[in-house]
Amino acid sequence: MKFNRLMVVFLVVGLILTGVSMRVMAEDGPGIVPIYEGSDLIYTDNFGFEEMPVVLGEDTVNNVEGYIRRFWLKAPEGRSPYEIIRNYEAAVENIDGQVLFKTRDPQSIEIDDIDFSDYYETLRQDRGLATGVMSFGGFPGDLDEYLVSRVAVEQVENYLIVAAGKGHWAAQQADDTYFEIVIIELEGMEMDMVTMAQLQEGLLVDGRVAIYDIYFDTGQSRVKAESEEALATISEFLLENSGKRYLVVGHTDYVGSYDMNLNLSEARAEDVVARLINDYGISQDQLTAVGVGPAAPVMSNQTEDGRAMNRRVEIVELE
Repeated sequence: MKFNRLMVVFLVVGLILTGVSMRVMAEDGPGIVPIYEGSDLIYTDNFGFEEMPVVLGEDTVNNVEGYIRRFWLKAPEGRSPYEIIRNYEAAVENIDGQVLFKTRDPQSIEIDDIDFSDYYETLRQDRGLATGVMSFGGFPGDLDEYLVSRVAVEQVENYLIVAAGKGHWAAQQADDTYFEIVIIELEGMEMDMVTMAQLQEGLLVDGRVAIYDIYFDTGQSRVKAESEEALATISEFLLENSGKRYLVVGHTDYVGSYDMNLNLSEARAEDVVARLINDYGISQDQLTAVGVGPAAPVMSNQTEDGRAMNRRVEIVELE
């Protein structure tokens, strides 16, 4: 069942949420999901594999594809939207997830002449204005808090989006806090598919992004022909951001001597830069090649999977 991993995400988050309890819902409910203690799960929307815009900053929105499920809840009496968001933020950090963006004023965001609310209403089931059901005219128009994070479960990346706000006055809900959780389960991590969205998100959030589909023969520094698609995507990104400068950083695993790996990583970075300049018209002033050898692993070198993750080229924002 495709959504088993989604339920695992909620299970893990729920175990460490401050004031959160686990609740087993009825058979027609979503199964086991964590909800803030005393909250009522009103309904869920199960969209399957779809595309959804995700606001990741004051001026950044990415279209994300994945398996999407949405949970709509009413918080217990007296709980504020901010309290709900802070609990989920703490939960994400405690399980080594990554908070990508949060704001206390989402309604002020406008990207490409589109208001935040218009992005956020994507993939909503309009259930109308009725007792116990939130009006989609009032929410997210009255949205107060917004949080986006990424959580890895069983090597599958998931977006976890939590939004909270007050109810609609016309339904006599203006004193009540409602919140929703959206999970977007991305397709399995594929290290051979760098995209513009990945470059934009990685540089926005971390200031760097790892590229795994630039290939070299073992011990060699010349970029292989199979790397053309990745180089084309990187060049497109660089041309769209021609006013910024970047480091191209070569990384290796720890197999072999330190000096050998250091020299190899620098030579590989230099060849990538040369290809981008000579074949794709990127300005020489925009790129600087750096090699750090095995000095910055992202996983243990004790396993082949770890060594594979450590062998990479990174694009790092310089200024």
